[in-house]
Amino acid sequence: MTVSRSKRMHQGSITLVTLVFLLAGCGTSGDLVIAEATDETQETTVEEAPAVVSFSAPRDCTEILPANDVALLGNRGIELIAGPGSPSNDPIYVEGQTPEELVGGLSCLFAVPGEVDTGVNIILGTAGIDTAIRPTVIDELLAQQLNVGQTPDGALTYWKWGDEAIVPAIHNSLYGDAWYSALIQPGGRESYDLGVSLVQAMRAQTTQ
Repeated sequence: MTVSRSKRMHQGSITLVTLVFLLAGCGTSGDLVIAEATDETQETTVEEAPAVVSFSAPRDCTEILPANDVALLGNRGIELIAGPGSPSNDPIYVEGQTPEELVGGLSCLFAVPGEVDTGVNIILGTAGIDTAIRPTVIDELLAQQLNVGQTPDGALTYWKWGDEAIVPAIHNSLYGDAWYSALIQPGGRESYDLGVSLVQAMRAQTTQ
């Protein structure tokens, strides 16, 4: 008896089936043995650990924003007027420390020189926080009846658009390690959007 076989190779799994017939004498009974071998390609996925971001407090107001954002404000005639590192020793608030200063941070006033009382005023602040002070900061922000939200990277936000007459635009971002704020007078949607972008710039400038 002649038995012919054709073998075809495939990529992926290869199954080899071998039939072995054992004949003894003239008998008609036999044993069927089936052996299977499988070769499978396994892919290993390596997940990258998320980057660790940590807050690094600026030494003064000259380090609170990236140079590009300082230049953009400068194109509008807006400069650093008050706060640590500014040309002035005047406080941001004449009645006392800012909320950020009260928890060990700093605040900075940007405005057009000579137009502090009449033009655009931008007060930026940042402070490092921990689990002990965080609830107090949240309670104070909620007491201002601000809108509450969250950024894509997990920060809680407390904000309002304000208006172009009396109410300033306010945006706060509260991370696990730091608090950032922007208050812009006069307010309104355009001022609020500027505040959001400046808070994002402060976060980028003060993390590593």
